[in-house]
Amino acid sequence: MKRLTCTVLLAALACAVQAGCGQGSGQEPSGGDGGKTGVSEPVTLTLYMPAAFPIKDYIVSAVKKKYPHITIEPIVRGAGKQPEELLAAGTFPDMIYQSTPWYAELLDLNLLYDLNALVQKHKYDLNKLDPLAMDAIKMWGAKGEVYAIPFYRNFGVLYYNKDIFDKFGVPYPKDGMTWDEAADIARKVARTDGGTEYRGLDASGTYEGVSQLSAAFVDASGKANLQAEPFVTMMNNLARIYTIPGNKRGANMQDFYKGTVAMSAFWNVIGNFEDMHKKGTPMNWDMVSLPTYKQAPGRSYQVDSHNLSISSLSKHKEEAFRVIAYLTSKEAQSEIVKDGYVSALVDPDLEKAFGANLQSLKGKNVEAIFKLKSAPLYKVTKDDPIAQEFLGKALDEVLAGRKDVNTALRDANELANQKIEQRKGKQ
Repeated sequence: MKRLTCTVLLAALACAVQAGCGQGSGQEPSGGDGGKTGVSEPVTLTLYMPAAFPIKDYIVSAVKKKYPHITIEPIVRGAGKQPEELLAAGTFPDMIYQSTPWYAELLDLNLLYDLNALVQKHKYDLNKLDPLAMDAIKMWGAKGEVYAIPFYRNFGVLYYNKDIFDKFGVPYPKDGMTWDEAADIARKVARTDGGTEYRGLDASGTYEGVSQLSAAFVDASGKANLQAEPFVTMMNNLARIYTIPGNKRGANMQDFYKGTVAMSAFWNVIGNFEDMHKKGTPMNWDMVSLPTYKQAPGRSYQVDSHNLSISSLSKHKEEAFRVIAYLTSKEAQSEIVKDGYVSALVDPDLEKAFGANLQSLKGKNVEAIFKLKSAPLYKVTKDDPIAQEFLGKALDEVLAGRKDVNTALRDANELANQKIEQRKGKQ
């Protein structure tokens, strides 16, 4: 999904070295050289990533440590390294690291390999994985294809600056709040004091704002869906929050880090707080569960797992699957959770170990991360970015006072449909 923060590893030496490698029991799949020589041939697996996520270094080193004969070579998307460019050059990577909502482009280019055969061959247990994450992934398979395996899950919480609340004598926010309650608290802390403007609440943007409501941006007929009730609910909520006196919209977490925002709703940025701690400039912060809509009680942001896939063009699919199997084993997952990543596995032990390596989490309300369930992912389409673009502009119109919510959404819907039709006409 969107933003937020990520990782990957490798798997399988020779089955002769590790007896009983059935994945169904949580072990690695069999493979390697089949035990014929006891030595595996060196192989380099390229890994395509949309950004240079911090977890890439962990993936590279962990894989090399576990399987010395396998080298992971990350390739970060950028100029000259767009999917279609790599495809045309015949150099598209062996593996893909991607967030669940963003597979339309890769599917259009036929770059995703159906993992079902490898799952069955190696007796890989899909049931050990978070069911919401797997349901979201399976939505991309029109005929039951499984194009990815979740590596870890993103999450959303409400971060708050304890110093601001202490300064103005306002009680801290609590777990289990609604957006109405969060807005009430924002009114109590939003003010200008000593020449500094303190904003009460940054509720993020329209994408996150509607995320808890699992609303499709484009409907089954291929038309923009921005006038649906969830979008009206979200827009009214953001308009109310951002028109609180002294609470204008800002740069979200960037302003929060500067110490001028009391509360900020966003995805996992625990790593940034840890970096500040290491640099000797820690914030006095904590977190509570994400405020919820009355229409969707108990729901956090939509499920957003960071996943591993195999390219349909890879010549090393067996080795790549071993890497995926190892990275989603309890052994590997036990390491990443300590560094602030929520495991892809359903395992209470891993939840308890979350953030164990992070000094910035000492004494923090870590339980807030697990208080709510992720909202189910809506049906994503290739035209979602078009609808999202005009939805963001609609919020700008509302906050500027140029349009009311219903008018802004109606106009955004019309403009999105026009652009969708233009795109279709170019095919």
